[in-house]
Amino acid sequence: MPLTSLTSACSKPPASESIYRHCIPEFAAKALDDLYSNLHSSLATLNFTNLSETSTYVKWTEENNSNNPESIFLFQKLGQSLRVVNEGMRLKKNEVDNFCEYVFANDQEINRIDFHAVVPPQQRLLRPNLGWICTEDIVITLPNDEQNYLNQLGKATRKSIKKHLTRAQRDLPNFHHSIQPGNQVSEEALMKIVGFNHSRMAVKEKLSALDTQTTKQLLSIIRSHGIVGLVNSDRGMGAGTLACRFGDDVFSLITAHDPAYDAFGFGTLSRHLMIIHSIQTGAKRFHLLGGNMSSKRSALGVRETLEHLTVYRSPVDMLRDPKFTLELATNAAKYHLHRWLEDQTAHSESSGIARFIHALRHSIRAWRRWSSLGKIPGLTRGGQP
Repeated sequence: MPLTSLTSACSKPPASESIYRHCIPEFAAKALDDLYSNLHSSLATLNFTNLSETSTYVKWTEENNSNNPESIFLFQKLGQSLRVVNEGMRLKKNEVDNFCEYVFANDQEINRIDFHAVVPPQQRLLRPNLGWICTEDIVITLPNDEQNYLNQLGKATRKSIKKHLTRAQRDLPNFHHSIQPGNQVSEEALMKIVGFNHSRMAVKEKLSALDTQTTKQLLSIIRSHGIVGLVNSDRGMGAGTLACRFGDDVFSLITAHDPAYDAFGFGTLSRHLMIIHSIQTGAKRFHLLGGNMSSKRSALGVRETLEHLTVYRSPVDMLRDPKFTLELATNAAKYHLHRWLEDQTAHSESSGIARFIHALRHSIRAWRRWSSLGKIPGLTRGGQP
């Protein structure tokens, strides 16, 4: 039975597992946020991708008359394969097995199911599968209190933060930092932070990824799920951090400051104060997105890899798909090369090697920037702008 013959109405059917054909039911937005707590699995982000012909799989909890989904996947059918649209999830074995078994049982045309940029289950799946590292997220695991976090920072990092904070409090009248919900911050203030990003990129002779369209997308997410950190004084706004929260996870999208405040380290201060706020409000993880830069490492960011997981109907179907497997392997090799270049730049003791690697990375970034022009890096896993 092809999936096109399954449930098409956006209301809950009586079965414990359901497919809503070419439909995303209203409850999906909250369910995705509650289940996966991830920027890349939220409709707030996915609504800016092509969701035409997108269907929804739901596995309901086993409680009688329960309206609580146990797992939910948005997907698109592409010939003989399915591509799961929501990303970033920490997948459990049972939910992957249940979804794949349901799809394979109800559509004999499908022989492959793809999950992109996910943390795969550690246990062995029922069906043959392949997993290739495709990208990364830099994540700070937050302790329960502010002092514990400060104690874990390196001595030089603590000293630098204290110095910049003390200087700002001393030299800038009415210096203060505030956190506000994204839907309560004026568009003028948000655009000022975007402007700081443009100025910072211009100083580095780089092109900001935040053009008109991507800025519109970013601000929409800030309005629905955002928290905004603002650094102000009598001189006006000096820096800001745009972040969003899903459950126990905070995602830092942009931190930018007025170049006039370089000496005060406002960029570092703004992000640090957002991290402290996240700890104080009970968040468990602070996501710095891709790019293992020294500033992220000094803030205790740790690289977490994400994989492209492909589940096949049978070993024969896997053997019949060498071109796709080669493509995934090639992308994984590119990721490992990029990661190696980052690590060598960070740890190389030879200035000559470091300069060569820096130049090579700059060329790769320039190519990637132009090839992905018009995308928000933080929202497409390329790092913060």
